[in-house]
Amino acid sequence: MITNEELKKFEIFDGLNECELDVIREIAKKEVYEAEKRIFEENSLAANLYLVLKGEVVIQMRGGKNRERIPIDTIAPGEIFGWSAVTEPYTFTAAAYTLRPTELIVIKGDVLRDLFRKNNHIGYLVMTKIAAVISSRLRRLNEKLVS
Repeated sequence: MITNEELKKFEIFDGLNECELDVIREIAKKEVYEAEKRIFEENSLAANLYLVLKGEVVIQMRGGKNRERIPIDTIAPGEIFGWSAVTEPYTFTAAAYTLRPTELIVIKGDVLRDLFRKNNHIGYLVMTKIAAVISSRLRRLNEKLVS
């Protein structure tokens, strides 16, 4: 079972009160993955938003002449990935694999989007934080490309 205290570890829920966290908790579930397991593949339907409780996840894209997997980011506890589940066209732009045993909070994207439509306050606060995550990741990726 997920607790509000666990949800509070994630910046995307900053500003939500206990009742609003209860609503998020009710639509979330935990999943555990062994090391080196695929969570989702590049260009697949983005069904879920993921929050890392324990472990580590690498985000990879195919590139180069041989289309080998290139690591573009590493996601640690307290961070999220899979934000494509709440942004159109709802397709993952990269793949995600665990680096070590990993525990995640998983929220179905369509259920979360429906919640955002019904409760604009939650939707605004969470999407503002998700936009900041996207911006930060793009900035880090740009820095990697330049260096």
